[in-house]
Amino acid sequence: MFGRKILCVAGSGDIPIYFSFHEPELLVAVDVSVKACWLTEIKRAAYRRLNRQEFCHFFFHGIAEAKALWAKVPTPWSSPFPQRTALYGRLRDDLSAEARRFFDAAMDAQADESNPFSTYVRPTDTPHISLLPSVQSDDAYRLWSHGARRHFPTIPSRLEDVLSTTEQTFHFIYTSNIVEYLRTQRVLGSGFRAFRKTLGELWHALDRVLLPEGSLGIYVFQGCGTKPFERFLKEIAPAPHLGYKSILVPIVLRPSTIPGTLWRHVLLLFQKERKAWTRKGVAPLVADPTADVPEKR
Repeated sequence: MFGRKILCVAGSGDIPIYFSFHEPELLVAVDVSVKACWLTEIKRAAYRRLNRQEFCHFFFHGIAEAKALWAKVPTPWSSPFPQRTALYGRLRDDLSAEARRFFDAAMDAQADESNPFSTYVRPTDTPHISLLPSVQSDDAYRLWSHGARRHFPTIPSRLEDVLSTTEQTFHFIYTSNIVEYLRTQRVLGSGFRAFRKTLGELWHALDRVLLPEGSLGIYVFQGCGTKPFERFLKEIAPAPHLGYKSILVPIVLRPSTIPGTLWRHVLLLFQKERKAWTRKGVAPLVADPTADVPEKR
């Protein structure tokens, strides 16, 4: 579906675990935040070890905005239901030593049952807690649980640094909203010209490791069809000589906590053309007739 070799931003962990469900040959998750990498680890352990009800209790009990979630996943609050620390005890052995030390301290600090995961939820995310795809049904939860059975590395690093140093190649790269983040950071800090330079370097690094007919995913917190979005799309488009075609996938979110409200976002997919392709240290794709050939999409 996405490709046999996938590189993605870890984020809150749900995206790489979803990709893992599709059993890629290789999956690598990277995030500039080491805490996001640790969150990915504990999410993977939770999907693996907890049922849907326990998962929601573990991550969302104590967050007021999660109240809409309990209509979908009724949770008993009586004392026989395992406390968060007890549930954590079932996950702890699945964590790396660094993640274990971090969450050990977080769990010790929440003896009053305050939620140690609340700091991961941004104010703009709180209306969407009940829309988390993995907890919409038992069938959906089983999908993520299946993906959690497979191990994949989580690398605490900037995506740009991984792209510039790896000798691995990929069929699909998911960058989340990094492009919007870089635009805001560079334009406000150094001006639009600095953003264009940074974006050009990022496209060069992406193109270096993306296989022909591979795809790049970019998430945009804007709705398509507006002048600001059209301007943004022109700003971030790759140079024509790189040979990419774009596909726009509109996304509409309707948070139940704010009736009558919707958010319009877009998933941008850039597909790389099939062409003669080489890079330093890697032979041309056609050099080895026994090599895997990317599937057509």
